[in-house]
Amino acid sequence: MRAGIYARVGRHGIRTWSKKGAEVTKSDIIEKTLREIVPRIEEREELYSVMAELQERLPDTDIRTCGDFRHLNVTCCDTCHAFYPHYEMSLIDLPDGAKAWVCDPVKWAIYPEQYQELQEWKQNSPEGNLLRRVFGEDADK
Repeated sequence: MRAGIYARVGRHGIRTWSKKGAEVTKSDIIEKTLREIVPRIEEREELYSVMAELQERLPDTDIRTCGDFRHLNVTCCDTCHAFYPHYEMSLIDLPDGAKAWVCDPVKWAIYPEQYQELQEWKQNSPEGNLLRRVFGEDADK
């Protein structure tokens, strides 16, 4: 790993984050993603598909990651990070013009006004209540 990039081993493998706002590159993200999903890939074509998806979606500039937003006190989404990051993670534009590769909870914390309707649906609909119970959130909040 590059200098300035640190790793934590969690229940879904290695998750890297940048320390002190150090940005990562497209290559760093592709390398980390492949390292984490290769054990689950059954066919070589799927590996090439993941690489192509990331090559297309990620910019050639430095990229911020969820670790750069720890100050928001948001718990990252294991599904986004560990299962299909090449589809589930989002590349977003930040207010300062930088790019960030983040999971849904971080994206929602950065731009809460854009996701207020989703939060209202989650809080007020029968489907939202069911999802909150399934994923262990208090449905009566």
